[in-house]
Amino acid sequence: MISVDSAPFTPRCPPESIVFDEVRGEVVCVETGEVLEDHMVDYGPEWRVFSHDDLISKKRVGAPLTSKVHDDGMHSIVDRRTPIGRKLSRINRGIRISSRNRRLVKALKTMNSVIGSLNLPNANELREEAGRLIKKLYSKGLIKKKNLRAMVAAAILIATKNLDTPVSKSDIARRCMVTLQELWRAEMKIRRDTDVAVKVKPMDPRQYVELMANSLGLSKQSALLALKIISVAKKCGLTSGKGPRGVAAASLYIASILLDERKTQKEVSRKVDVSEVTIRNRYRDLIDNLVIVVDV
Repeated sequence: MISVDSAPFTPRCPPESIVFDEVRGEVVCVETGEVLEDHMVDYGPEWRVFSHDDLISKKRVGAPLTSKVHDDGMHSIVDRRTPIGRKLSRINRGIRISSRNRRLVKALKTMNSVIGSLNLPNANELREEAGRLIKKLYSKGLIKKKNLRAMVAAAILIATKNLDTPVSKSDIARRCMVTLQELWRAEMKIRRDTDVAVKVKPMDPRQYVELMANSLGLSKQSALLALKIISVAKKCGLTSGKGPRGVAAASLYIASILLDERKTQKEVSRKVDVSEVTIRNRYRDLIDNLVIVVDV
């Protein structure tokens, strides 16, 4: 009887010569051509990456998770072009949207609609930020039937502040169909009654200049001059404790006078949604404390 030892095969190949063939799923020695291991499973991503943003936004397969919808995008999409597809789509919708999360669905739908109507360049980031906040508020039981629109408006307002996006508070309130007082109460309730980490930082007045200049029909030269006025005012501490919209409006008003594109305070107030009293006070602060040299 002949016995054969079943000793494991040990390749005579230096470690630096062993490579992994991603196409074939094999570990190969480039010196001897030996296949050391095959049928290996590739646990890497199943797509081609064209930018760094694509790399960090995707996980393994499918669309990335999102806070814009109540189920984070983890749902099936049914083709509705056939009668059976439409029936299955209704069933799928009933499963996705239960009576327990119907209010959250309505809040997120309102949020997406309002941010879409604002026509902002970073609308997708705003939706994600506001969606995360709305979900936190809903989990705390703060979103009720009566205050739903006010809480959505407050979430959008906080998201714009966190992302340094210049949006008027009255514009958000109008699009959410709530009063400024209701919006203020909802914002105070979020800050006071929750442990949600809300980064509410003051906006830079310069963020509003371009938007306001477009509303007033002013030239780029006026906008640039207003930016210079705000920069000098910040260095002198004149913007501390002052509303950023008022400082931006007053700087544009001064720039329009200096560059002979004169706008009245009433016109500026109406176009940029800042009261005439605020524009007049900020105008006086800047004129009395800054030395503006005009070459004739």
